[in-house]
Amino acid sequence: MPTPSTDRIELWDAETTYVIGHQRPDTDAIASALGYAWLLTQSGYDSIRAVRCGQPGEQAQFALKRFGQIPPAFLPSVAVVFAHITESQASVSPEAPLSDALDRFSSGEQVVPVVGENRVPVGIVTPLALARSFSKRLRGNSHESEPTCREIAEKATMYRERERIADHRNQVLRSEENSVLIIDDNGLYVGMAEQKALLAPPRAKLILVDHNELSQAVTGAEEADIVGVLDHHRLGNPPTASPIPFTVDPVGSTSTLVAEKCRDRTLEPPPSISGLLLSGILSDTLVFKSPTTAARDRAAAAWLANICRLDMHQYGAELLHASSGLGAKPLADILDGDRKGYEMAGVNVSIAQVEVTGMQELPARIPEIVAAMDDTIGRENIGLFCLMVTDVVTGESRMLVRGQSRLVAAIPFRHMGESLYDLGDIVSRKKQLVPALVGIMETYS
Repeated sequence: MPTPSTDRIELWDAETTYVIGHQRPDTDAIASALGYAWLLTQSGYDSIRAVRCGQPGEQAQFALKRFGQIPPAFLPSVAVVFAHITESQASVSPEAPLSDALDRFSSGEQVVPVVGENRVPVGIVTPLALARSFSKRLRGNSHESEPTCREIAEKATMYRERERIADHRNQVLRSEENSVLIIDDNGLYVGMAEQKALLAPPRAKLILVDHNELSQAVTGAEEADIVGVLDHHRLGNPPTASPIPFTVDPVGSTSTLVAEKCRDRTLEPPPSISGLLLSGILSDTLVFKSPTTAARDRAAAAWLANICRLDMHQYGAELLHASSGLGAKPLADILDGDRKGYEMAGVNVSIAQVEVTGMQELPARIPEIVAAMDDTIGRENIGLFCLMVTDVVTGESRMLVRGQSRLVAAIPFRHMGESLYDLGDIVSRKKQLVPALVGIMETYS
Protein backbone atom coordinates (compact mmCIF):
# COMPACT_ATOMS: atom_id res chain seq x y z
CA MET A 1 0.00 0.00 0.00
CA PRO A 2 1.50 3.40 -0.95
CA THR A 3 2.50 5.66 1.90
CA PRO A 4 0.34 8.84 2.10
CA SER A 5 2.06 11.76 0.43
CA THR A 6 3.75 14.30 2.66
CA ASP A 7 4.97 16.27 -0.35
CA ARG A 8 4.77 20.02 0.13
CA ILE A 9 5.51 22.35 -2.76
CA GLU A 10 7.29 25.33 -1.23
CA LEU A 11 7.87 27.11 -4.54
CA TRP A 12 5.62 26.62 -7.52
CA ASP A 13 7.10 26.18 -10.98
CA ALA A 14 6.07 28.51 -13.80
CA GLU A 15 6.49 25.68 -16.33
CA THR A 16 3.94 23.42 -14.60
CA THR A 17 0.16 23.61 -14.85
CA TYR A 18 -1.45 22.71 -11.54
CA VAL A 19 -4.85 21.00 -11.38
CA ILE A 20 -6.31 21.94 -8.02
CA GLY A 21 -9.53 21.74 -6.01
CA HIS A 22 -10.85 24.10 -3.35
CA GLN A 23 -9.30 25.02 0.00
CA ARG A 24 -10.94 22.29 2.07
CA PRO A 25 -10.80 19.40 -0.39
CA ASP A 26 -13.55 16.81 -0.14
CA THR A 27 -13.56 13.49 -1.95
CA ASP A 28 -14.75 14.99 -5.24
CA ALA A 29 -12.11 17.75 -5.20
CA ILE A 30 -9.28 15.28 -4.62
CA ALA A 31 -10.62 12.72 -7.12
CA SER A 32 -11.34 15.20 -9.90
CA ALA A 33 -7.89 16.82 -9.55
CA LEU A 34 -6.12 13.47 -9.83
CA GLY A 35 -8.45 12.24 -12.56
CA TYR A 36 -8.31 15.36 -14.71
CA ALA A 37 -4.51 15.59 -14.40
CA TRP A 38 -4.29 11.95 -15.55
CA LEU A 39 -6.61 12.64 -18.49
CA LEU A 40 -4.73 15.74 -19.64
CA THR A 41 -1.39 13.94 -19.39
CA GLN A 42 -2.74 11.01 -21.40
CA SER A 43 -4.07 13.50 -23.96
CA GLY A 44 -0.58 14.83 -24.64
CA TYR A 45 -0.34 17.88 -22.39
CA ASP A 46 3.05 18.42 -20.77
CA SER A 47 3.90 19.30 -17.18
CA ILE A 48 0.46 18.70 -15.67
CA ARG A 49 0.35 18.05 -11.92
CA ALA A 50 -2.54 17.39 -9.54
CA VAL A 51 -2.18 19.23 -6.23
CA ARG A 52 -4.29 20.14 -3.20
CA CYS A 53 -4.42 23.27 -1.05
CA GLY A 54 -5.79 21.66 2.12
CA GLN A 55 -5.96 18.49 4.14
CA PRO A 56 -8.20 15.79 2.59
CA GLY A 57 -11.21 14.84 4.71
CA GLU A 58 -11.61 11.44 6.34
CA GLN A 59 -13.74 10.16 3.50
CA ALA A 60 -11.21 11.24 0.88
CA GLN A 61 -8.42 9.61 2.87
CA PHE A 62 -10.46 6.41 3.04
CA ALA A 63 -10.90 6.41 -0.75
CA LEU A 64 -7.21 7.14 -1.39
CA LYS A 65 -6.17 4.25 0.83
CA ARG A 66 -8.86 1.95 -0.57
CA PHE A 67 -7.56 2.37 -4.11
CA GLY A 68 -3.85 2.61 -3.30
CA GLN A 69 -3.48 6.16 -4.54
CA ILE A 70 -1.00 8.66 -3.09
CA PRO A 71 -2.65 12.01 -2.30
CA PRO A 72 -1.75 15.01 -4.43
CA ALA A 73 1.12 17.13 -3.15
CA PHE A 74 0.22 20.07 -0.92
CA LEU A 75 0.48 23.48 -2.60
CA PRO A 76 -0.20 26.08 0.12
CA SER A 77 0.08 29.18 -2.05
CA VAL A 78 0.55 30.37 -5.62
CA ALA A 79 1.44 33.93 -4.64
CA VAL A 80 4.49 35.37 -6.40
CA VAL A 81 7.43 35.61 -3.99
CA PHE A 82 10.92 37.09 -4.37
CA ALA A 83 12.37 33.66 -5.05
CA HIS A 84 10.50 33.68 -8.38
CA ILE A 85 12.50 36.67 -9.64
CA THR A 86 15.81 36.04 -7.86
CA GLU A 87 18.88 35.50 -10.01
CA SER A 88 22.03 33.86 -8.74
CA GLN A 89 24.78 36.48 -8.76
CA ALA A 90 28.39 36.00 -7.72
CA SER A 91 29.45 38.13 -4.78
CA VAL A 92 32.73 39.70 -3.76
CA SER A 93 34.45 39.19 -0.43
CA PRO A 94 34.36 42.06 2.06
CA GLU A 95 38.16 42.05 2.08
CA ALA A 96 38.45 42.11 -1.71
CA PRO A 97 40.02 45.27 -3.18
CA LEU A 98 37.73 47.83 -4.71
CA SER A 99 39.14 47.00 -8.13
CA ASP A 100 37.31 43.64 -7.97
CA ALA A 101 34.00 45.48 -7.85
CA LEU A 102 35.16 47.82 -10.61
CA ASP A 103 35.87 44.85 -12.86
CA ARG A 104 32.31 43.62 -12.28
CA PHE A 105 30.88 47.02 -13.24
CA SER A 106 32.93 47.07 -16.41
CA SER A 107 31.29 43.79 -17.41
CA GLY A 108 27.84 45.36 -17.17
CA GLU A 109 26.68 44.62 -13.61
CA GLN A 110 24.89 47.48 -11.87
CA VAL A 111 25.09 46.28 -8.28
CA VAL A 112 27.71 44.02 -6.72
CA PRO A 113 26.76 42.11 -3.56
CA VAL A 114 29.35 41.96 -0.79
CA VAL A 115 29.06 38.68 1.12
CA GLY A 116 31.25 37.33 3.89
CA GLU A 117 31.98 33.84 5.09
CA ASN A 118 29.11 31.37 5.32
CA ARG A 119 27.04 33.57 2.95
CA VAL A 120 26.49 36.33 5.50
CA PRO A 121 25.60 39.51 3.55
CA VAL A 122 27.55 42.70 4.34
CA GLY A 123 26.01 45.10 1.83
CA ILE A 124 26.27 46.15 -1.79
CA VAL A 125 28.61 48.20 -3.91
CA THR A 126 26.94 50.53 -6.39
CA PRO A 127 28.41 52.81 -9.07
CA LEU A 128 27.49 55.77 -6.88
CA ALA A 129 29.40 54.32 -3.91
CA LEU A 130 32.34 53.65 -6.21
CA ALA A 131 32.29 57.24 -7.50
CA ARG A 132 32.20 58.59 -3.96
CA SER A 133 35.23 56.50 -3.04
CA PHE A 134 37.29 57.72 -5.99
CA SER A 135 36.21 61.31 -5.39
CA LYS A 136 37.38 61.07 -1.80
CA ARG A 137 40.70 59.61 -2.89
CA LEU A 138 41.23 62.38 -5.42
CA ARG A 139 40.60 65.04 -2.79
CA GLY A 140 42.83 63.32 -0.26
CA ASN A 141 46.12 61.45 -0.32
CA SER A 142 46.42 59.65 -3.64
CA HIS A 143 48.99 57.34 -2.07
CA GLU A 144 46.42 55.74 0.26
CA SER A 145 46.12 52.00 -0.13
CA GLU A 146 43.24 50.77 -2.20
CA PRO A 147 40.11 50.41 -0.04
CA THR A 148 38.36 47.11 0.38
CA CYS A 149 34.82 46.38 -0.70
CA ARG A 150 33.80 46.30 2.97
CA GLU A 151 34.89 49.91 3.40
CA ILE A 152 32.64 51.27 0.68
CA ALA A 153 29.80 48.75 0.86
CA GLU A 154 26.47 50.41 1.52
CA LYS A 155 23.69 49.04 3.64
CA ALA A 156 21.41 47.01 1.40
CA THR A 157 17.67 46.61 1.43
CA MET A 158 17.11 42.89 1.93
CA TYR A 159 14.04 40.74 1.39
CA ARG A 160 13.47 37.13 2.27
CA GLU A 161 13.02 34.81 -0.70
CA ARG A 162 9.65 33.53 0.57
CA GLU A 163 8.18 37.00 1.11
CA ARG A 164 5.27 37.91 -1.12
CA ILE A 165 6.22 40.49 -3.74
CA ALA A 166 2.80 42.15 -3.60
CA ASP A 167 3.47 43.16 0.01
CA HIS A 168 6.62 45.10 -0.95
CA ARG A 169 6.23 46.05 -4.62
CA ASN A 170 5.62 49.78 -4.08
CA GLN A 171 8.51 50.06 -1.64
CA VAL A 172 10.93 48.37 -4.03
CA LEU A 173 9.80 50.38 -7.05
CA ARG A 174 10.27 53.65 -5.13
CA SER A 175 13.80 52.67 -4.19
CA GLU A 176 16.77 54.20 -6.00
CA GLU A 177 18.39 50.77 -6.12
CA ASN A 178 18.08 48.85 -9.39
CA SER A 179 18.44 45.53 -7.55
CA VAL A 180 17.65 44.27 -4.08
CA LEU A 181 19.48 41.63 -2.09
CA ILE A 182 17.58 38.40 -1.36
CA ILE A 183 18.23 36.25 1.71
CA ASP A 184 16.83 32.97 3.00
CA ASP A 185 14.97 32.41 6.27
CA ASN A 186 18.31 32.25 8.10
CA GLY A 187 19.40 35.63 6.77
CA LEU A 188 21.97 34.17 4.38
CA TYR A 189 22.64 35.43 0.86
CA VAL A 190 20.68 33.81 -1.98
CA GLY A 191 20.94 36.19 -4.93
CA MET A 192 19.73 39.49 -6.37
CA ALA A 193 16.37 40.56 -7.77
CA GLU A 194 16.15 43.32 -10.35
CA GLN A 195 13.65 46.07 -9.80
CA LYS A 196 12.27 45.75 -13.35
CA ALA A 197 11.43 42.08 -12.73
CA LEU A 198 8.71 43.20 -10.30
CA LEU A 199 6.75 44.74 -13.15
CA ALA A 200 6.17 41.44 -14.97
CA PRO A 201 6.89 38.51 -12.63
CA PRO A 202 6.02 34.93 -13.60
CA ARG A 203 2.53 33.68 -12.74
CA ALA A 204 1.40 30.24 -11.69
CA LYS A 205 -0.89 28.37 -14.11
CA LEU A 206 -3.99 26.81 -12.55
CA ILE A 207 -6.81 24.57 -13.70
CA LEU A 208 -9.59 24.83 -11.12
CA VAL A 209 -11.70 21.74 -10.45
CA ASP A 210 -14.80 21.50 -8.24
CA HIS A 211 -14.87 25.28 -7.75
CA ASN A 212 -14.55 28.48 -9.73
CA GLU A 213 -14.67 31.22 -7.08
CA LEU A 214 -11.53 32.92 -5.78
CA SER A 215 -12.93 32.88 -2.23
CA GLN A 216 -12.61 29.08 -2.30
CA ALA A 217 -9.34 28.90 -4.21
CA VAL A 218 -5.74 28.40 -3.13
CA THR A 219 -4.05 31.36 -1.46
CA GLY A 220 -2.66 33.75 -4.06
CA ALA A 221 -4.95 32.57 -6.86
CA GLU A 222 -5.67 36.20 -7.77
CA GLU A 223 -2.00 36.47 -8.82
CA ALA A 224 -2.15 33.33 -10.97
CA ASP A 225 -3.29 32.65 -14.53
CA ILE A 226 -6.39 30.47 -14.46
CA VAL A 227 -6.12 28.47 -17.67
CA GLY A 228 -9.08 26.12 -17.25
CA VAL A 229 -12.14 25.35 -15.11
CA LEU A 230 -14.05 22.09 -14.64
CA ASP A 231 -16.87 22.43 -12.14
CA HIS A 232 -20.50 21.77 -11.24
CA HIS A 233 -21.25 24.77 -8.99
CA ARG A 234 -22.72 28.23 -9.50
CA LEU A 235 -20.65 30.81 -11.39
CA GLY A 236 -18.49 33.15 -9.34
CA ASN A 237 -15.37 33.08 -11.45
CA PRO A 238 -12.87 35.93 -11.89
CA PRO A 239 -12.19 37.39 -15.34
CA THR A 240 -9.35 35.90 -17.36
CA ALA A 241 -6.90 37.63 -19.69
CA SER A 242 -7.78 35.35 -22.60
CA PRO A 243 -10.35 32.66 -23.47
CA ILE A 244 -9.92 29.38 -21.56
CA PRO A 245 -11.55 25.94 -21.54
CA PHE A 246 -14.43 26.46 -19.11
CA THR A 247 -16.90 23.69 -18.29
CA VAL A 248 -19.60 24.08 -15.66
CA ASP A 249 -22.37 21.48 -15.93
CA PRO A 250 -25.39 20.82 -13.67
CA VAL A 251 -24.37 17.34 -12.53
CA GLY A 252 -23.87 15.97 -9.04
CA SER A 253 -20.09 15.71 -9.13
CA THR A 254 -17.07 17.08 -10.95
CA SER A 255 -15.80 13.50 -11.07
CA THR A 256 -18.69 12.76 -13.41
CA LEU A 257 -17.37 15.37 -15.85
CA VAL A 258 -13.87 13.88 -15.72
CA ALA A 259 -15.24 10.38 -16.33
CA GLU A 260 -17.28 11.61 -19.30
CA LYS A 261 -14.25 13.27 -20.85
CA CYS A 262 -12.27 10.05 -20.43
CA ARG A 263 -15.01 7.99 -22.03
CA ASP A 264 -15.46 10.48 -24.89
CA ARG A 265 -11.76 10.14 -25.70
CA THR A 266 -11.87 6.34 -25.34
CA LEU A 267 -9.43 6.52 -22.44
CA GLU A 268 -10.06 4.04 -19.65
CA PRO A 269 -8.52 5.22 -16.37
CA PRO A 270 -6.62 2.64 -14.33
CA PRO A 271 -8.56 1.13 -11.40
CA SER A 272 -6.87 3.46 -8.89
CA ILE A 273 -8.09 6.57 -10.74
CA SER A 274 -11.44 5.03 -11.66
CA GLY A 275 -12.04 4.10 -8.03
CA LEU A 276 -11.35 7.63 -6.87
CA LEU A 277 -13.63 9.14 -9.51
CA LEU A 278 -16.34 6.69 -8.48
CA SER A 279 -15.79 7.77 -4.87
CA GLY A 280 -16.17 11.42 -5.86
CA ILE A 281 -19.51 10.74 -7.53
CA LEU A 282 -20.88 8.58 -4.71
CA SER A 283 -19.77 11.07 -2.08
CA ASP A 284 -21.19 14.20 -3.69
CA THR A 285 -24.49 12.54 -4.61
CA LEU A 286 -24.80 10.66 -1.27
CA VAL A 287 -24.99 7.47 -3.33
CA PHE A 288 -27.60 9.06 -5.62
CA LYS A 289 -29.86 10.28 -2.78
CA SER A 290 -29.00 13.95 -3.26
CA PRO A 291 -31.32 16.08 -5.44
CA THR A 292 -28.22 17.17 -7.35
CA THR A 293 -27.97 13.66 -8.83
CA ALA A 294 -28.35 13.50 -12.61
CA ALA A 295 -28.73 10.54 -14.93
CA ARG A 296 -25.22 11.33 -16.12
CA ASP A 297 -23.87 10.72 -12.60
CA ARG A 298 -25.42 7.25 -12.52
CA ALA A 299 -24.09 6.41 -15.97
CA ALA A 300 -20.57 7.59 -15.18
CA ALA A 301 -20.58 5.74 -11.85
CA ALA A 302 -21.71 2.51 -13.51
CA TRP A 303 -18.91 2.80 -16.09
CA LEU A 304 -16.28 3.40 -13.40
CA ALA A 305 -17.62 0.64 -11.14
CA ASN A 306 -17.30 -1.79 -14.03
CA ILE A 307 -13.63 -0.85 -14.46
CA CYS A 308 -13.05 -1.39 -10.73
CA ARG A 309 -15.27 -4.49 -10.61
CA LEU A 310 -17.17 -3.08 -7.64
CA ASP A 311 -20.77 -3.06 -6.49
CA MET A 312 -21.17 0.70 -6.36
CA HIS A 313 -24.05 0.67 -3.87
CA GLN A 314 -22.19 -1.58 -1.45
CA TYR A 315 -19.02 0.45 -1.78
CA GLY A 316 -21.00 3.69 -1.49
CA ALA A 317 -22.33 2.59 1.89
CA GLU A 318 -18.76 1.87 3.06
CA LEU A 319 -17.62 5.28 1.83
CA LEU A 320 -20.38 7.24 3.57
CA HIS A 321 -19.63 5.47 6.84
CA ALA A 322 -15.89 6.19 6.60
CA SER A 323 -16.08 9.39 8.63
CA SER A 324 -15.93 9.25 12.42
CA GLY A 325 -19.06 10.04 14.42
CA LEU A 326 -19.84 13.60 15.47
CA GLY A 327 -18.96 12.81 19.09
CA ALA A 328 -15.39 11.83 18.21
CA LYS A 329 -14.80 14.37 15.45
CA PRO A 330 -12.46 17.27 16.31
CA LEU A 331 -14.15 20.66 16.39
CA ALA A 332 -11.90 21.95 13.61
CA ASP A 333 -12.98 19.08 11.34
CA ILE A 334 -16.66 19.79 12.02
CA LEU A 335 -16.44 23.44 11.08
CA ASP A 336 -13.60 23.49 8.57
CA GLY A 337 -13.51 20.01 7.07
CA ASP A 338 -15.97 21.03 4.34
CA ARG A 339 -16.59 24.77 4.51
CA LYS A 340 -17.07 27.13 1.60
CA GLY A 341 -17.28 30.89 1.48
CA TYR A 342 -19.68 32.90 -0.66
CA GLU A 343 -20.40 36.54 -1.29
CA MET A 344 -24.14 37.12 -1.37
CA ALA A 345 -25.39 40.67 -1.96
CA GLY A 346 -22.19 42.04 -0.46
CA VAL A 347 -22.37 39.80 2.63
CA ASN A 348 -19.70 37.23 3.46
CA VAL A 349 -21.50 33.94 4.00
CA SER A 350 -19.77 30.74 5.14
CA ILE A 351 -21.47 27.35 4.87
CA ALA A 352 -19.95 24.24 6.39
CA GLN A 353 -21.34 20.74 6.06
CA VAL A 354 -20.60 17.62 8.07
CA GLU A 355 -22.00 14.18 7.35
CA VAL A 356 -23.11 11.84 10.14
CA THR A 357 -24.89 8.52 10.46
CA GLY A 358 -27.25 9.73 13.18
CA MET A 359 -28.14 12.95 15.02
CA GLN A 360 -27.93 11.54 18.55
CA GLU A 361 -24.50 13.06 19.23
CA LEU A 362 -25.38 16.56 18.00
CA PRO A 363 -27.06 18.10 21.12
CA ALA A 364 -24.03 17.57 23.36
CA ARG A 365 -21.71 19.31 20.87
CA ILE A 366 -23.90 22.37 20.18
CA PRO A 367 -22.50 24.73 22.88
CA GLU A 368 -18.87 24.33 21.82
CA ILE A 369 -19.75 24.40 18.12
CA VAL A 370 -21.70 27.65 18.51
CA ALA A 371 -18.86 29.24 20.50
CA ALA A 372 -16.38 28.28 17.78
CA MET A 373 -18.69 29.64 15.09
CA ASP A 374 -18.88 32.99 16.90
CA ASP A 375 -15.10 33.10 17.16
CA THR A 376 -14.75 32.42 13.42
CA ILE A 377 -17.32 35.11 12.59
CA GLY A 378 -15.30 37.73 14.44
CA ARG A 379 -11.97 36.56 13.05
CA GLU A 380 -13.06 36.32 9.41
CA ASN A 381 -15.67 39.11 9.27
CA ILE A 382 -18.49 36.74 8.32
CA GLY A 383 -22.05 38.03 8.14
CA LEU A 384 -23.75 34.63 8.31
CA PHE A 385 -22.25 31.27 9.29
CA CYS A 386 -24.23 28.06 8.72
CA LEU A 387 -23.31 24.50 9.64
CA MET A 388 -25.31 21.76 7.91
CA VAL A 389 -25.34 18.46 9.78
CA THR A 390 -26.52 15.86 7.27
CA ASP A 391 -27.57 12.34 8.16
CA VAL A 392 -26.47 10.24 5.18
CA VAL A 393 -28.67 7.34 6.33
CA THR A 394 -32.00 9.16 6.61
CA GLY A 395 -31.27 11.88 4.07
CA GLU A 396 -32.17 14.69 6.48
CA SER A 397 -30.30 17.70 7.83
CA ARG A 398 -30.20 20.07 10.79
CA MET A 399 -28.49 23.44 10.68
CA LEU A 400 -26.74 25.63 13.23
CA VAL A 401 -26.80 29.32 12.32
CA ARG A 402 -24.90 32.29 13.75
CA GLY A 403 -24.31 35.81 12.50
CA GLN A 404 -26.03 39.16 12.13
CA SER A 405 -29.32 39.03 14.01
CA ARG A 406 -31.41 40.42 11.13
CA LEU A 407 -30.09 37.71 8.82
CA VAL A 408 -30.48 34.91 11.35
CA ALA A 409 -34.06 36.03 12.02
CA ALA A 410 -34.84 35.65 8.32
CA ILE A 411 -33.83 31.96 8.13
CA PRO A 412 -36.88 30.28 6.51
CA PHE A 413 -36.67 26.90 8.26
CA ARG A 414 -38.33 25.45 11.36
CA HIS A 415 -36.65 26.74 14.50
CA MET A 416 -35.79 23.89 16.89
CA GLY A 417 -34.09 25.90 19.61
CA GLU A 418 -31.31 28.44 20.01
CA SER A 419 -29.33 28.58 16.74
CA LEU A 420 -30.71 25.19 15.56
CA TYR A 421 -33.00 24.71 12.56
CA ASP A 422 -34.61 21.70 10.92
CA LEU A 423 -33.82 21.49 7.20
CA GLY A 424 -35.91 18.38 6.62
CA ASP A 425 -34.81 16.55 3.50
CA ILE A 426 -32.42 19.26 2.35
CA VAL A 427 -29.01 17.63 1.88
CA SER A 428 -27.44 19.69 -0.89
CA ARG A 429 -25.58 22.87 -0.01
CA LYS A 430 -25.21 23.75 -3.67
CA LYS A 431 -28.65 23.12 -5.08
CA GLN A 432 -30.93 23.58 -2.09
CA LEU A 433 -29.41 25.69 0.68
CA VAL A 434 -27.35 28.26 -1.26
CA PRO A 435 -30.27 29.40 -3.48
CA ALA A 436 -32.46 29.85 -0.39
CA LEU A 437 -29.80 31.93 1.35
CA VAL A 438 -29.15 34.06 -1.74
CA GLY A 439 -32.79 35.11 -1.63
CA ILE A 440 -32.47 36.05 2.05
CA MET A 441 -29.34 38.10 1.44
CA GLU A 442 -30.91 40.02 -1.41
CA THR A 443 -33.96 40.86 0.72
CA TYR A 444 -32.42 41.65 4.11
CA SER A 445 -28.85 42.77 3.51
